[in-house]
Amino acid sequence: MYTRPITELPKALVKDGKPVFGTFAGHPMRLDIRGVKNPLGPMPLPTFITNLRIKSRLSFFFSLDEYIGCIDFFDAKIFGFAEVNFWHTGTKQRFTYRSVMGPRKRFVPHKLNAAATSSLKKSRYIRISWDRDHDRLSVIFNLAGNRVRPSANAAMIAHFSDNSCAELTSVIPSPTSRRCSACTVVALPVHGAITLVPHHEHPKTMKDTEGFAFLDINRTYMRFRTHGEFVTAFGMVGQKQVWFRIAASSQDAVDTESYNSNVLFFEGTTTPLPPVVITHPYGIMNKWIIQDTENMIDLTFTPLSESLHKLSIFVLRTQYHTIYGTFEGTLLTADGEKISFKALPGLTKKYLIRL
Repeated sequence: MYTRPITELPKALVKDGKPVFGTFAGHPMRLDIRGVKNPLGPMPLPTFITNLRIKSRLSFFFSLDEYIGCIDFFDAKIFGFAEVNFWHTGTKQRFTYRSVMGPRKRFVPHKLNAAATSSLKKSRYIRISWDRDHDRLSVIFNLAGNRVRPSANAAMIAHFSDNSCAELTSVIPSPTSRRCSACTVVALPVHGAITLVPHHEHPKTMKDTEGFAFLDINRTYMRFRTHGEFVTAFGMVGQKQVWFRIAASSQDAVDTESYNSNVLFFEGTTTPLPPVVITHPYGIMNKWIIQDTENMIDLTFTPLSESLHKLSIFVLRTQYHTIYGTFEGTLLTADGEKISFKALPGLTKKYLIRL
């Protein structure tokens, strides 16, 4: 069966101008890949120029009672954008709110011990903050609506000390050892509520409830043209908690067997997963097939609703599909335990970025 060693975190993810590749337990103090020597080719360039090729993304996935969704921040150095997508799992109604942010020093922080990222626009207030010393991750959004879309407010809290909390950091060639990509993922239970305020109607407030969350922070020396897909799901399988994240992209390492960021968290334990092939032969709004060659992953994803975001600013062109749906299939843990499920809610993303 496939294995990928999980080792102790290095003091820094870049040492003497070279990335320190591997899969590491926990999180670094700083998710920082600046300073790689000649990441763009043999011609020496100052690091302050090559650092501009690093693009960052922070995604927070959540499931609370009847709602499932995600919050995304994308940092393109000179500007950023934030997006909130969530769905009512009963009616399949989608709620989407977007905000473009002007020049700012940093949209996605380096510090993983205590930091925050936010969109401060009055009509699109979004804030994700964490402080490990005080054992707290907090998510707040206050989003103005209009005649066709309700205003939405939410407050969620999670604790890193929870027995179900699990973390993993991956530093992988992207796609060769000349460049790198670093990713830290955190799976943890969450507590909170969402309030919808339809136009000229009374607020629809859910009671505070327990749910699931998944924090994903990524930094990459990005190619001029990048495309990829990743899938995320979380929930209860029987009486046990499960989270997983599986990805495939043009930035993947040449040796994906040794270096990838696929992971399964099951009841507080961590299983590195093998590389996969993700296909959707009849279009992205029809069934997806996610499989590996080690018989550890055999999944299908059935899309239910899509949010499409196209952005064109300066030299940046992006196309993001965020899709809510359900997963069916089986996964194997590192101990050989088989996890089978039907209709497990989750989200997939398919993206194209051109710089």
